[in-house]
Amino acid sequence: MRSDGPTTGQPAETRAAAQNFEAREDVRDSGSGTTTSTRVENRTTAPRGSSFFRRRNPVNLLRLTGWRRFAGVLVPLALAGTALFTSPTASAVPNPSVADVKKKVQKLKSEADTAAEDYVETREKLKSTQVKLKAAKKNVGKQEDRVKVLKKQVGLLAAESYKKGELSTLSVLLSDDPEAALAKAGYLPTLSARQSGALNDLADAQQALVDTQKSMEKQIQVIKASNVKMKKAQETADKKLAAAEAELSTLQASERAEAEADPSGGSVPVGSGGGGGDCASGMAAAPSAAAKQAISFACNQRGLPYVWAAAGPSSYDCSGLTMKAYASAGVSLPHSSRMQAGYGTSVSNANLMAGDLVFFGSPINHVGIYLGNNMMVHAPRTGDVVKVASLWTTPVAAARLG
Repeated sequence: MRSDGPTTGQPAETRAAAQNFEAREDVRDSGSGTTTSTRVENRTTAPRGSSFFRRRNPVNLLRLTGWRRFAGVLVPLALAGTALFTSPTASAVPNPSVADVKKKVQKLKSEADTAAEDYVETREKLKSTQVKLKAAKKNVGKQEDRVKVLKKQVGLLAAESYKKGELSTLSVLLSDDPEAALAKAGYLPTLSARQSGALNDLADAQQALVDTQKSMEKQIQVIKASNVKMKKAQETADKKLAAAEAELSTLQASERAEAEADPSGGSVPVGSGGGGGDCASGMAAAPSAAAKQAISFACNQRGLPYVWAAAGPSSYDCSGLTMKAYASAGVSLPHSSRMQAGYGTSVSNANLMAGDLVFFGSPINHVGIYLGNNMMVHAPRTGDVVKVASLWTTPVAAARLG
C-alpha cells in the first residue's frame, strides 16, 4: 500500500527514508554481453535536503536490512557461550574407581619392589667387590715387598760379580730387564746357575704386582658404578612409592583400606608339603632342622613392619627376613631374592615342602617361606607387616635349603 503523505505518529524523515528504498536488479544478457538494469523506485520523493544514504538511523537500518538474520545467528551463539561457562562439569573426567586405584597402586608398588631388589642385589655384589678390593690391596703390599727382596738378591749377585767388570749394581736394579743387562755385560752365562732363579722370580713377582694393581683399579671402578646404580634404584623406589601414596590419598579411609588390601588369597595349584598352612603345622612338617628353625624365626617376626633393604631386628624386607631366618639355622644367604634363588636345591611347585623358599616376579623381586597348603610367611611390601598369607600367584622358582 502506497502512502503519498506523512503518517500520523511516525517521523516524516524516517517515513521518507523507508519510502526511498530501491530495488535494483542487474541482468546480464548472455547473447550480447551487455547488462540491462531494471530500476523500480517508489514514486514518493524524500523531502528536500534528506537522503537515505546520508542519514541512517541504526535501529531503522537494522530493521530494514534483515535484523531477523542477525538475531538468528547471535542468539544461538549467546546460548552456546552461556552453556560453556555455566556447565564446567559437562566435560569433567569422572573420578577413578577403587578398583582402578588398587590396580594402579599394586603396579606402582610392584615396580618399587623391583627397584628395591635392584638396590639390594647391587649392594650384595658390592660387598663381594669390596672384599676382593681389600684382598687385592693386601696382595699388592705383599708383592711389593717380594719385589724389593728379589731386587736386592739380584743386586747382591751382581755385586759379587763386580770384580769381573764394570757392571753396576745400580744399573741392574734400574734396568727394565735385569736379565738382559747381565747378559749384555757377559755375566749371565757364568752366573746363570745362581741368578736365573732369582731373575725369573723377580720377573714373575713384578708381573703379578702389575696384574693385582690392575685388578684393584677395576674393583674401584665397579664400586663407583655400583654406588651410582644403588642411588638410582633408591630414587626409583622412592618415586614409585610416592606415586602410589598420591593415588591412595584421593580415596576415603574405607576405600583406601580396600585398595591397600594384600593381593594374597588366590588359589594356586602347588604342593601341599604336608603342612596345614600355619606356623605350627609348617614347623611340624618341615623336612629338616634348618627348615623348622627358619619357619620358627620368621613366624616370630610377625607384626614387624616391612621396610625395603632392611634385615631386622625391628623391620624387614622380603629377602632380609628369609636371610635372617635361615641364618638362625646356620645357613648363609645373600640379602637378595634374586641371588637366593640360586642357592640350595631347585624344586618344582608340585613338590613344595614346608621351609622351601618360594620366589615371585619376573625378574624375581619377592621371596617367602612356604608353610604348606598354599600358605607362606613373608614380608609383603611397604605399608604392610610380616605375616602369614596365601600365595597370590604361582611361584616362578623354589629352593630347598638345609
